Amino acid sequence: MSEMQEFIEACLAGASHEIAKARRAGLTITAKARNDMATSADLAAEKFIVGKIRRSFPDSAVLSEESYLKADLVHDSLFVIDPIDGTHNFIQGIPLWGVSIAHYTGGKPNAGGIYLVPQQEMLYAEKGKAATLGGKRITVAKTEKLEDFFLLCDTRLHRISEQGYLPRLVEIEKVSQHTRFLGSTVHDMGYVACGRADACMSFRLKPYDFAAAAFIAERAGATVTDLKGKPWGLGTDKFLASNGNQHARILRMLDGNE
Repeated sequence: MSEMQEFIEACLAGASHEIAKARRAGLTITAKARNDMATSADLAAEKFIVGKIRRSFPDSAVLSEESYLKADLVHDSLFVIDPIDGTHNFIQGIPLWGVSIAHYTGGKPNAGGIYLVPQQEMLYAEKGKAATLGGKRITVAKTEKLEDFFLLCDTRLHRISEQGYLPRLVEIEKVSQHTRFLGSTVHDMGYVACGRADACMSFRLKPYDFAAAAFIAERAGATVTDLKGKPWGLGTDKFLASNGNQHARILRMLDGNE
């Protein structure tokens, strides 16, 4: 295990303990905007992770959902953190949420880990190495036909509608096996990475939502692009991650060309 993997996985595990402590103490919930919440658990996890980064990597920049919203995205050493991805699920007691930490150099990912806390599943990837779940190599599903695809999708239907994608998404849903809405990007992309889903679509993400999960999916063999088929980066906000077999067709359908 590399030093970076040991560090990230320790941060993820420690953050999960901080989240549990905050829940036991009684959550406080703050509305940042309509349908955008932060809890005392988010803040406790973020404080723990950032504290470890400051001690071990004092020259690194930090981008995080709650308190560190601005950072140089091409810094020589950048940690991108989502202390709880799926906060609304967490608040409601729905066990689909997790913690995400990625490390980037010059705008490019070189390590990322996500911890699906209720399932106690740790996914990790590092540049030049295979993606793993619990230390065991993972790969994307081998499903070939779109008619057999199990799809995951962004949950905010009004945003999808406002962007003009909803009728096209319905057409994809008609063709595919099933479409599910989980409300957690780390689950969506993580499940594509380990072959539980064949593709996932996201229509408005922030860097901390996907920084680790998109990299892990890619290292597991996924094709990950924006909705125009272009390579993704920290500035991308719309995503398709798939096992690659129907990637081009899904993009065409989302573009209204099929």
